[in-house]
Amino acid sequence: MLGDTAGVRDEVGFLLVHQRYADRFFPGTSVLHTRLRYVLFVPWILERLKAQSDGVRFLDALRAEETALAERLKGESYGVIGRLMLPDASNQPPSYVYWTALAKWGLLDPKPTGRTWSRADIGALIAAARGKGPRDDDGRPLATSVWPVAELPSPPEGWDSGEPLGFDLLPRERRHLAKLIRATRCPHDPDARSLLALLAGSDVADAEACWDPTVLDIAGRHRAALERAGRAASLAAIGRGVYAALVERQKERDGRAVGRRHRDALSDVLARHAERAVTLDADLLIADLQPDLPCRVEEVLRHTLTWLRGSGNRASQLLDVYRRAEIKRKGARARLAEEQSGIDRRIEWNADEHPAAEPLHYRWGQVRLMLQDLEGA
Repeated sequence: MLGDTAGVRDEVGFLLVHQRYADRFFPGTSVLHTRLRYVLFVPWILERLKAQSDGVRFLDALRAEETALAERLKGESYGVIGRLMLPDASNQPPSYVYWTALAKWGLLDPKPTGRTWSRADIGALIAAARGKGPRDDDGRPLATSVWPVAELPSPPEGWDSGEPLGFDLLPRERRHLAKLIRATRCPHDPDARSLLALLAGSDVADAEACWDPTVLDIAGRHRAALERAGRAASLAAIGRGVYAALVERQKERDGRAVGRRHRDALSDVLARHAERAVTLDADLLIADLQPDLPCRVEEVLRHTLTWLRGSGNRASQLLDVYRRAEIKRKGARARLAEEQSGIDRRIEWNADEHPAAEPLHYRWGQVRLMLQDLEGA
């Protein structure tokens, strides 16, 4: 998903755990998401660009519209995409950040081929409607394609005026989005509605994690997997702590002064997370993360659990497993490699700047904020 590398380190594969559970429970979401009304702002902008008859290149016009949107929203206290870049355009504008959500939640219909329209495709479609003539994936003139933006609630009063805008949803907007989100299916089980769909309209503002009791009570058939995800989040925190401790240890063995910050912190990480993590069923976890879970990632997960259930106190026992996984994922950039490339990467590594080990969050902060926008729907 877009943005899933933000705030999630992936030296040995824990990002895959994060992504696959997050996509399962909260399809269409991204760690770059802020406020829910963006999924209406973007298609409203597309509708406006479709109605324009000038010859401005679509992506340039879209960039200008989204920059103007950031200007109109800058009075909001939180969540304005691109505010810090003003008056310049954002490198990751709302249409980029929310594009997957538009498709997953039914605000953007798929192509006749079943694939998702890209922003460039939309530009070509608009150009074709103006008589320019590009063709779709099957060679048909795009001008004959159905406009893919689905039915929307009407924009708020003043939408075309340039007046300031806010993130509060109007009742008709809240009802419309709740209906769409409540229809989202679980990618892991297409016969079931997603956890996101079940939570739409609920009050979960006080839930610190997506496996908190208030969420579990609503989760229905997702409950068992959600509880496993919570245990996997703790396992990932331990794995992150182990990785940092191993790099610190190897750097010291290289003859570099490094201190013991991460090795000492590992004891605290284990104290906070080991009891929860050891209850994780490795086979069920691996099944949750299919299809095509890389074998080195599976090896890391299984060996870390086995280590916890054994001595669980000497990180060096996991060195070979973590080294193999990191080299597989990062190649010459692997810090645990024995070759000169690994030594060079460890020289660059700063223990004080490497963040403390934390559990996975599965985008819950972003999801919870958007669910708060839907409360009462």
